[in-house]
Amino acid sequence: MQITKTLKIPVHFATTKLKQSILDNTTARMTFCIQSISILITDETELTRKNIRLLTRKNKVAEKTKLSAGFVDQCIDKSIWSWKSYKRLHDDWLQGLQKVAVKDDEIYFQKYLQKEPTPPTFNHKTSCRIDERTGRIQWNKRSKLSPLWVHLSTLKKGKTVDIPLNPARYHLKQLKSAEIKDFELIKKEGKYQVHISIQKEIAEKKISSVGGIDQGLNHSAGIVLLPSDQNGMPFEGLICDEKKQKILQKYDSLVSVLQNAGKFSKLKRLRSKRLNVAKEYDWHIANQIAKLSDGVLIGIGDADFRHDMYRGNGNPDLRKRIGKWSYSRQRQFIALRRAENGYDTLLVSERGSNDCHVCNSPLVTRKWLPSGESYILCHACGLKKDADINSAYKHAYATASRCQDERLKAGMTVGETHASL
Repeated sequence: MQITKTLKIPVHFATTKLKQSILDNTTARMTFCIQSISILITDETELTRKNIRLLTRKNKVAEKTKLSAGFVDQCIDKSIWSWKSYKRLHDDWLQGLQKVAVKDDEIYFQKYLQKEPTPPTFNHKTSCRIDERTGRIQWNKRSKLSPLWVHLSTLKKGKTVDIPLNPARYHLKQLKSAEIKDFELIKKEGKYQVHISIQKEIAEKKISSVGGIDQGLNHSAGIVLLPSDQNGMPFEGLICDEKKQKILQKYDSLVSVLQNAGKFSKLKRLRSKRLNVAKEYDWHIANQIAKLSDGVLIGIGDADFRHDMYRGNGNPDLRKRIGKWSYSRQRQFIALRRAENGYDTLLVSERGSNDCHVCNSPLVTRKWLPSGESYILCHACGLKKDADINSAYKHAYATASRCQDERLKAGMTVGETHASL
């Protein structure tokens, strides 16, 4: 199993002003090159390296930007990737527009039209992936300043520059056990960071059962682990995040007070604080789920209901609550942490997840408690179950069905799974 990660390492604070200016000039020239290439691309342009290289030669982009062939090729790759991403998003938007047009909801239709993806523009400093053609990450254990350096080509032919980095122990540990693919130079809040892309080979472990996870509003996740034999009992659990909610609400109220008071200098200090705190708690949740699901193939529901949370949908409270939570980031963290342990994670559809997991009947009613939690009541079989746990069961069954043909369940069949319940 291959795992790709990105390590964000800041440039060392002792970097000289001369080297800082070299980084500024190089990244600015690369941005200009990406802009020049992107202008040549239209919706009808064939997005292949051969075709884009021909366009850059005809328009003499290398002569305008005065960059080497290696830098120009890397800028070409960035432009192609950006335009392919735009076209993929635009195709998905067109498919969604056809579905929206069927619904008789003019407000929703107008809101969806405003979400049309725009072609990529590079009005700000833009980075691109740098590989062995123009730079590399080097170890220098003899250096007292830093054990990790960036060896980078400059705008002057035949001249290079070495930039010291300021890695933490975590970064050094990750780099020693992985292969470095490429890196990017990112300038954020006036300081440079090097985003290093690494690749690891993890031995895939055997699984003994399957499970499902459903992300919710009142809990971070509801998790169900099906038994590996008929005599076992399934595990049900709710991953709570009360501490995360309280601290994020604290930062939200603090930001609101500072905005009303016009204290923008203090707001700048809190610019990334809330995001960093949210990421830290998402990692805690991912570690907890990875520990619980050891030896289990997990399916996570693909929660795609954010597109219904548009302004004017008549449910502002729910829209506000959903807008604060990071479902996609939590899924990525969970999948990455489990992959590092040698287990795969599947993304399953949310369709039918509100149906009864015992009899599959859609005749269910969702009841809300004063505490904000909810449960479903099945009118066919009388089941009463927490809504997140019920959806987690549905995701677990969908995961079992998907992996049955691939024989990933260590001899367990869907029929045995249902019988064990």
